[in-house]
Amino acid sequence: MSKPLRLFVGIGVGDAWTAVLRAAADHLRAPLGSAARWVRPELYHVTVVFLGDQPPSAIPVIGEALAEAATGAAPFALRLTAVKRLGGHEHGALVAAVADASGDLRSYRRRLDAGLQARGVAFDSKPLVPHITLARPRGRGGLPSVPVPVLTGAPPLLAARIDVVQSTVLPGGPVYTTLFSVPLA
Repeated sequence: MSKPLRLFVGIGVGDAWTAVLRAAADHLRAPLGSAARWVRPELYHVTVVFLGDQPPSAIPVIGEALAEAATGAAPFALRLTAVKRLGGHEHGALVAAVADASGDLRSYRRRLDAGLQARGVAFDSKPLVPHITLARPRGRGGLPSVPVPVLTGAPPLLAARIDVVQSTVLPGGPVYTTLFSVPLA
């Protein structure tokens, strides 16, 4: 029996957003110190849906659902808005919120959910809250309240493809491998 793959569907953020997000994280490092576990910049992404542990045999079926959801979908623009706490409490992760003004990301997610459900693929059905995780609390203490930086200088991100990514958890932190991408027409 093959070992399950830990998967998510996401959108890469590109160099311009990575630079802005890295600057925001650097601004927060000193006041948060060791209270936070920082996400490495090469791992920044917008999660569309978390698939969790999947058998390797599910990969083609997941690909079908992604391609079906992309049918007729054009590339869409996303914008960085602000750094905030996910969940609004000290135990929430620090994230960069992402605006989906057109609603196209939410629409894609609804179609993807329907395709995954129709194919019997289990996934995390929590509502989509577009964001990029910058840091998570280390331990039970949560993160102290700190002034958050304004996210400026990032142009809109044109999401032109959706990726299926494998997350391999290693002692030094996760490693992400894009298994395949589906272009938006």
